[in-house]
Amino acid sequence: MSGCTAILRRSSQNLMELSIGSKSPGASLRGFNSCARGKVKPGNSIIGQMKAMDRFPPANGPLGVSSIRRAYSSDTGIKPEVPIVPPTETAEVGTGGTTWMDIFENARNSTIDATTDAGKKVKEMTDAVTPHVQSFLEANPDLEKVVVPLGGTLCGTLLAWFVMPIVFKRLHKYGSQNPISALLGNSVNTNASYSTSLWSALEDPAKYLITFMAFSEMAAVIAPSVSPYFPQALRGAFVLSVVWFLHRWKANFITKAMANQTALVTDRARLSAFNQVSSLGLIALGIMGLAEACGVAVQSILTVGGVGGVATAFAARDVLGNVLNGFSLQFSRPFSVGEYIKAGSIEGTVLEIGLTSTLMMSPEKLPFTVPNSLFSSQIIVNRSRAQWRVSVTKIPIRLEDIEKVPAVAEEIKAMLRSNPKVILETDAPYCYLSRLESSYGELVIGCILQKMRKDELIYAEQDILLGAARIIKSHGVEFGSTTQCC
Repeated sequence: MSGCTAILRRSSQNLMELSIGSKSPGASLRGFNSCARGKVKPGNSIIGQMKAMDRFPPANGPLGVSSIRRAYSSDTGIKPEVPIVPPTETAEVGTGGTTWMDIFENARNSTIDATTDAGKKVKEMTDAVTPHVQSFLEANPDLEKVVVPLGGTLCGTLLAWFVMPIVFKRLHKYGSQNPISALLGNSVNTNASYSTSLWSALEDPAKYLITFMAFSEMAAVIAPSVSPYFPQALRGAFVLSVVWFLHRWKANFITKAMANQTALVTDRARLSAFNQVSSLGLIALGIMGLAEACGVAVQSILTVGGVGGVATAFAARDVLGNVLNGFSLQFSRPFSVGEYIKAGSIEGTVLEIGLTSTLMMSPEKLPFTVPNSLFSSQIIVNRSRAQWRVSVTKIPIRLEDIEKVPAVAEEIKAMLRSNPKVILETDAPYCYLSRLESSYGELVIGCILQKMRKDELIYAEQDILLGAARIIKSHGVEFGSTTQCC
């Protein structure tokens, strides 16, 4: 009996712990009391009752307790009082422990398992097919030595001509927008053109280089005797491709800069000069790189070129002088195309600035060419860049009318101040008697006019002269003669 008493005491403690949180703990206690009073079916012991309860482990919440009470009542014959749980509460209990981290972890594990299974299947297929392929190639040696290399090179060439441009365009589209927006999938409208981009400059050189390499491999398969020359040919092709890429990139950059509407005329002229100089530099770089790739020492070329360069420079010093002055005009820009200049006795509108000479148009609309070296020794007056023009006129009057000069001068100055084309902020108009000769006096009229075209300037000066002549006539002053009497 003492053993049974200890078992009953330990069982009561376990049931009390499991009954915490139940809505009707009295039901479980009544069931246990009935068992303790001995209301047990024949053939069943208390130990058997406890084993039956152990077969149903407790679950979370009241449902676990109800299942324990059902297991116990099946053996004791007592109808338990089971609390009714609403369906909504059951759903909450069933999904309460699931989080987003669990979902992501399950998805990751599923992906890893699927990838592992796919890799195993591919490996199994490869292991199964490889022996058959090897046996087929061993049975057909010409196929392994000719058909497979030629097919691989042709496939590589086709990929370079059709797939690589698509990849470059995608890279240009990604590089021309914000990387964060591209990763998020947001489209950004940009005005960047693919034809003037870095990838467009790289496309053709890369395609032709890959094509040359493919045909070189074909030639090595068909004619093995020419294989020793292929390394030099590949190096030369690589050098030419690099120079070609740099030239296209430079041309795209200059074209894009020249197309900018906000670029000044002087900036465009400098870009044109940079285009010419950089083209010469790339040509020299390509020649030296090609010679080095072909096994010719560049140092010997420079040595021979230095000695020959001195003799050539001495023989063609005039041509080199024009070329150097042409570079100086391109970068210093004392005048530009379309401007009206005067250099010594040369005067006209600039039509074109070349590397050795400059084409101009005379006031009589006659084209003429000027060597660039001439501008290095002459003072150049650029009238097109002047912010204003000074108009000075000298009018001879008779000596008998000298006393009327002050009134005439004041009225002429008032007429000039009222002219809208005369600038008053820089300097005031003037009119005074500048000199006296034996037969006449000289009246000087001067003012500063706004910047305008040549035809507008001519008409403005004409209006000033006509106004001054009317004022002089209104005061009874007659024009004098500049001819000296004997």
